[in-house]
Amino acid sequence: MFKKIYSHLIFISILFVTSFATSQIKLPPISNFNSTDYGAGNQNWGIDSDNEHIYVANNEGLLEFDGVNWFLNKLPNKTIIRSVKVVGDKIFTGSYEEFGYWTRLNNGNLVYTSLSKFLSPNKIVSQSIWGIYAIKDKIIFKSFSDLFIYENKKIKKIRPNLILMAGFTVNDRFIVQGVGKGLLELKNDKLFVLKNTELLAEDRVQAISNFKNNQLLIGTSLHGLYTYSNNKLEKWDNNFNNLLKAHQLNSLSYTNGTVFAGTIKKGIYHYNTNTNTFINLNVKNGLQNNTVLSSTIDASKILWLALDNGISAIPINYFAYYLNPYKEDIGAVYDMVKLNNEVYLATNTGIYKADNNGVNFIEGSQGHIWSLTLINDQIICGHNTGTYKIQDNKLTFISEKNGGYIFKSIPSQPNKYIQGNYSGLTLYTIKDNNWEYRDVQNINFPIKNIVFENSYTAWVLHSYKGVYRIHFSNNYEKIIKIEEQFNKKFDNVYDLKLFNIERNIAFFSNEKWSVYNPIENKIEPFKSINKILGKDKNSIILNNNSQNNVVVFKRSDNTIFIRQNIQDSLSQIYLPTKYYKDKLVRGEGDQRAVVINDSLVFISLYNDVLVVNPKKINQNIKIIPPAISRIYVNNQPKSLLEEIEIKKSDTIQIKLKSPHLSNNTIEYSLGNNYWIATNGNIELTGLPYGSLKLLVRSFLNFKEYSPINSVKLYIKPPWYMGLWGVVLLLSFLTLIFYLITIINKYVLIKHKKYLDDQYQHQQEIHRKEEALKNEMKLNELQKKQHEIELDAKTKELANTAMGMTRKDELLENIKKELEQLKKEIINKPKLEKLLSTINKNINTTKDWEVFESNFNEIHDSFFKSLLKNSETQLTAKDLKLCAYLKMNLATKEIAPLMGISTRGVEIHRYRLRKKLNLSNDQNLNEYFMKL
Repeated sequence: MFKKIYSHLIFISILFVTSFATSQIKLPPISNFNSTDYGAGNQNWGIDSDNEHIYVANNEGLLEFDGVNWFLNKLPNKTIIRSVKVVGDKIFTGSYEEFGYWTRLNNGNLVYTSLSKFLSPNKIVSQSIWGIYAIKDKIIFKSFSDLFIYENKKIKKIRPNLILMAGFTVNDRFIVQGVGKGLLELKNDKLFVLKNTELLAEDRVQAISNFKNNQLLIGTSLHGLYTYSNNKLEKWDNNFNNLLKAHQLNSLSYTNGTVFAGTIKKGIYHYNTNTNTFINLNVKNGLQNNTVLSSTIDASKILWLALDNGISAIPINYFAYYLNPYKEDIGAVYDMVKLNNEVYLATNTGIYKADNNGVNFIEGSQGHIWSLTLINDQIICGHNTGTYKIQDNKLTFISEKNGGYIFKSIPSQPNKYIQGNYSGLTLYTIKDNNWEYRDVQNINFPIKNIVFENSYTAWVLHSYKGVYRIHFSNNYEKIIKIEEQFNKKFDNVYDLKLFNIERNIAFFSNEKWSVYNPIENKIEPFKSINKILGKDKNSIILNNNSQNNVVVFKRSDNTIFIRQNIQDSLSQIYLPTKYYKDKLVRGEGDQRAVVINDSLVFISLYNDVLVVNPKKINQNIKIIPPAISRIYVNNQPKSLLEEIEIKKSDTIQIKLKSPHLSNNTIEYSLGNNYWIATNGNIELTGLPYGSLKLLVRSFLNFKEYSPINSVKLYIKPPWYMGLWGVVLLLSFLTLIFYLITIINKYVLIKHKKYLDDQYQHQQEIHRKEEALKNEMKLNELQKKQHEIELDAKTKELANTAMGMTRKDELLENIKKELEQLKKEIINKPKLEKLLSTINKNINTTKDWEVFESNFNEIHDSFFKSLLKNSETQLTAKDLKLCAYLKMNLATKEIAPLMGISTRGVEIHRYRLRKKLNLSNDQNLNEYFMKL
């Protein structure tokens, strides 16, 4: 704490003693690169630049930066590079027992050529090259003990037998400090002491630089700065010089009246010799390391620092700066106002005033400050604990209404104001510089924002529950109506923002704009602003309550751009994200921007405020076309001078270069007039076959574009789409045609044979069908013939049976008559013999056997089938009945054959049905006919 107070006291004393100008101290934007960013060692010993690149002597090799990408080039022996100097198209470097130069190949890479290899090893043994200087056609490599002069492709060694410290070239002269001698000048390969520099003999001269009025500015490690001109050495006697002595000077750069003094302990000092003011950049206010080992100023007027840990870049002429140069811990900034050239900051820790002394806390303001509103010559503060005013640099309590989110004037009501706070709305009236206030009745929820639709109708934004349309009474002391139905139109009322855009009540939620339609009394998409913003329609306005035409937008990806008015897309300018990346306020408070006098835009950050001059951006920033830095195909470097041939499956990487801190937006196109924004690294794959031209350009705003650079690409079609592919295709088609002809011929032959076979087959089938038909006809005829014969035989058999029956009847009748004549016949033996003969021929078994044999010839196996199907043993009499029924004889015809009555036949039929297990409804004749 004491050191902090002490440093501030020293700084304030310097302000008074040296009559520093009272302009506000501005902290320039600093770009820091660490070892992870550039992919090499922490320590960086030397730094230099050409028109397009920065070159850094690093522990692991030579670093190259093209404004977008870093490249590491290692020495063959992979030693530490201690020094670097750009001369023409060569980059000279010095290392341990090694020095030489790098040249650029057609593919953009650097290749190393050793010069020290032409020396015998003993001439450079155990020496490191700590400085490289160019004078006329000579390149001088300096170690602590020797000079190596490279001229006309030859190397000459000079050993002065003393320790050599810092060197410098001026007006074709090489000057170096020799410890114990003073400043030495190289003439005709010999070192001569400059007049009156013996005072520096025992000092450790760390840096020498040009200075105004053709002077040399000489920086020593512990004794500050000297000037040398016209053979006169003078100590630079001022308090700034005294301050440098305490922090061990190590490097010097000078341009346009500003000295940049790098130190070992305290970072770098910017000293303006014209205004006698300075600012110190160190680890407390943005520099990543306090030890500056080397510095240079590039063509874009950016100061580059090679640090003991990292690399930093600081613009000398900058259009953006920070209000908190000493990085006081002020917290998140929520609002800002400017009064009497002083900027007041509302933060979550209190109110701070930024002036020429830096940032100072306003006593008694500790706590969360939500808003600052400038009313005439006083500032109204919406504090977490109440409402205050600042006037004449004094903080005064005016009401207990706490959490003042917003403080607004009422339209057409002079001296009347409305405040939205934790508990609702409060009406304020100012009379004779005194404030009167009273709560607005009938509304009691926290109000974060208020936008007037007209004098008595307003829209208010609840802290958590969306928007309400409210109607005031004539005296504004109460709310007579609250409309809350509009929240149904929003997906997320918690993330809702309320605006007045060109007299339209507008809303922003979920990255979409909506607007109130007063004619239809509804919320609808805000088509006009979407059209106005175009591709940036997902952007929100940061200076919501500004009375100025300038509008500040923030896109969903946190990119910030500015327009001179909301409809002027041609004036749209994007701010470099490097200035506010990871610094925007997040959380409960909203990001805020304030526009002051059309020339300055204040953007709230965490622990700081970024101030941007949009007009200066337009005037001072050139539109520089991006150039091609490297091209890789599948990670292999390709020439930048030739058309690049790739395959469709290849991945091509194109690295662009553009000046660091350029405000240009880079974009590329594949020749289809569709441009795509890029960060400078383009990766493409799967490109269409044929010639293609990749175009790159940059723009500062939508009306000014840079010239276009291009890369010619040829995406080689597969071999089968080339000449050999055509030849192969024709050969293949010829072969296919030949094969088709052969196959077709073979198929035709096979088909003809098939048709012949089919014809023969059809003929055979036809023949067989005819034969079958003939056979069927024959069979039919035979069947009919058989049936005729069967019927005939059956009839014959029936007739035979009937004949046998009639014979028997006849014999019986004869027998009866003989019996009657028995008594009358004398020859009775003959009669008995005759009767015996008649008895033998009446109904004999032999007759049945003859009948059965004849029956079986006609109806083969009938009796076998009958006996097989019968479950009961059939008698001979049963079999006879069955045979007669099979012959389809009527009952009357059967009775005499069986020698029984017709009634007996019926009874026998019944019994037979039972033996055959036939149902009553089954016809017995049909059964036998089918059997």
